[in-house]
Amino acid sequence: MSAALIPLTMAPFAAGTLNPITDALLCAGIIIHSHIGFQSIVIDYVPDKRLPKTRAMFWWGLRAATLVVAVGFFEFETNDVGLTEAIKKIWTAKPKEQTYIEPILRGVV
Repeated sequence: MSAALIPLTMAPFAAGTLNPITDALLCAGIIIHSHIGFQSIVIDYVPDKRLPKTRAMFWWGLRAATLVVAVGFFEFETNDVGLTEAIKKIWTAKPKEQTYIEPILRGVV
């Protein structure tokens, strides 16, 4: 899954950021990759034999978190600009010329 995310990360920018299919594939890849990663953490650090109830709680927490993230991505994709367009806007944002703290720091230094 990690190897599949490399071309999925670059494809939306090559195909255009307003392509909803590549956006959906990227979101699905991120969700699956994260779920598998956190699932490995639960398997490694919450032993089933010593803590069966705790492990069951973590499993359900992971499922709930994955569902919340999936719904969040869906809402962001359908009701906002989409993931790749948001990333594009963040990367191309122009920095402010001066922040409010800079004059204070110049006087102190």
